[in-house]
Amino acid sequence: MPWPVRYKVVGLLFLSTIINYADRVNISIAGADIMRETGWDKAQFGFALSAFLLGYALFQFPGGLIADRKSPRKVLALSCLGFSLFTALTPLGQTSFGLLLVLRFLVGACESVSLPALAVFNSHWVPRQEFGRAQTVSISGTSIGQMLAYPTTTWIIQMFSWPVVFYFNAAVGLVWAVAWLLYTTDTPREHPKATAAEVEYVEAHMLTTTSHGRPSFWLILLTPSVLFLCVAYMLYAFIAWIFILWFPTYLVEVRGFSRMAMGGVGMLPTFGGFLGMITGGAISDWFLRNGYGARVARARFPGFCTALAMPLLVAAVLVPSTTLSIVFFVLFYFVFSLSVSGFWSMPLELAPRAVGAVGGVMNTMGNFAGVFGPTIAGFIVTYTGSWVTLFYLAAGCGLVSGAVFMLLVKADPIVIKGVEETGGEEGSVARMVGH
Repeated sequence: MPWPVRYKVVGLLFLSTIINYADRVNISIAGADIMRETGWDKAQFGFALSAFLLGYALFQFPGGLIADRKSPRKVLALSCLGFSLFTALTPLGQTSFGLLLVLRFLVGACESVSLPALAVFNSHWVPRQEFGRAQTVSISGTSIGQMLAYPTTTWIIQMFSWPVVFYFNAAVGLVWAVAWLLYTTDTPREHPKATAAEVEYVEAHMLTTTSHGRPSFWLILLTPSVLFLCVAYMLYAFIAWIFILWFPTYLVEVRGFSRMAMGGVGMLPTFGGFLGMITGGAISDWFLRNGYGARVARARFPGFCTALAMPLLVAAVLVPSTTLSIVFFVLFYFVFSLSVSGFWSMPLELAPRAVGAVGGVMNTMGNFAGVFGPTIAGFIVTYTGSWVTLFYLAAGCGLVSGAVFMLLVKADPIVIKGVEETGGEEGSVARMVGH
């Protein structure tokens, strides 16, 4: 029996996030070579990493809003085309530090709309009881992208040069965008290969329809559930970006790996993250299907996992054995990534007709914290010489993030001024935003 079309489009989204994350972490893997050739220090390079995150943070909400109102399919294609173009231009930044900052900002700006638009697209294609898994399968490409980027980037640098990495990744992105536009449609009903049974099943279990409203960023943010969700995600993203962008350098400088060895070992925690995302989505959907409610499935379970991961992170840094350290890093990233399902399923629970807008607000705030993460990490390591201090700070942020998510984030539907009234689970009471 052939796979339903919705599984295939989720598979294409999985490929898109592989490409997306390979394009954002390639510069951190190539960082040692870039700094050696240009003479930039870690503090300067931290600014280059943060330039990406500034662009990534600023355009989350506008991108999500456009995806809610227009075609999430086209938004995703334009995003990929844009970040592929500026990825290809990134090697020009070696001629001027200011130019590098601009190019990395533009890569981030183009990538910023991807995850909010992805959430909107899935909300049009996937029944609610499958949404956690669809989101985590789609987003789990972020871990595979990192995992593949380690050996691919190090091999390309070894065989050719670091600029070739950016040309290669850009070409792959262009191929994906063409395949995406040729195969997908915005809804199952529009797809020529979707059966009538699949269309009927999806539409019978959807929470969302297209919105034509223009909700306010600030009115969404100041809703208590969204505000607490954003606080939890800010702290979570702070940790994630430190790990994504500085972990390769940590492996080389603290654990003594060569560039090629780092490329292989660095894959292991990211594979743990991939397994964590997939597992977290399945567990979250299981809670929902078995009557535990959206708050347990989408908030308390992932919040608990975030807090549980922090002792593993501290252990990974403190153990003297390099082998045991890598084992703890793998376990840390697995447990830490179980939380992803909660963050990226919650916008559908809170506002089914504004998934992109709410997801955009959440990711904006999360990545504003991320803007400071790489820079703070660079300054801490440069001026104190201590990686342990950096990871202690990360662990403290994780404990607070988990507590906020578990205790303060509710899953009750909200009604957003500027968007048609949103339905939620039967019997739930919607809260008005802006009234």
